[in-house]
Amino acid sequence: MSEEKRPNFPDKYHLSRKESVYLLKKNIVELVYNAGKFEGLNTTLLQTEEIIKYNRTNNVALDDVLTIVNLKRGFEMLLNDAQKPLLEKSKRFNRVIAAEIGDQYDNLMDQNISETEKALRFFLLITKNQIYGEDNQRTALLSANRIMIRNGTGLLSIPESLFEEFNKRLSMYYNSRQTTAELEISAFMYDYCIFGINYSQKI
Repeated sequence: MSEEKRPNFPDKYHLSRKESVYLLKKNIVELVYNAGKFEGLNTTLLQTEEIIKYNRTNNVALDDVLTIVNLKRGFEMLLNDAQKPLLEKSKRFNRVIAAEIGDQYDNLMDQNISETEKALRFFLLITKNQIYGEDNQRTALLSANRIMIRNGTGLLSIPESLFEEFNKRLSMYYNSRQTTAELEISAFMYDYCIFGINYSQKI
């Protein structure tokens, strides 16, 4: 399928830098909690909040605490290193050099598509190629959100209620060479997994 025939995924949000920072900070608990599902996080949303906001780790396994802390640092890194090139940013998340996707990354970033679509497709590029081993999906999510935050187009997060359906669609994408599989999961994420600040909610 040619680029001209691809569905259009226009940017849903056009946030300022201040709004993007506010959005991430306000939703950091849920962002970490949802992202943790990729790594088998066993905490409740309340336990996750207590660890992030109050450093309370009662009755939580050490591995889960470390997962939460590392994810929180990952999301905070998105704000602290706003000007770093994206591919270098992705490598830094887990100290892995991923030179093999360099050409694909450059090609994607040069395309005349929305920043939101670039973020979705970069997420899928990383996950399908399994570049980062056991940290693959976490790195993909953080890298996609780097594009979103840099361009003020909201945030990408897979809600817990949709995680099972998302994984089914992701598995279909992994096992298919058809362009339609990529388009279907992109549309699913675009419709249900991107959020931002509506005009009525602005600060």
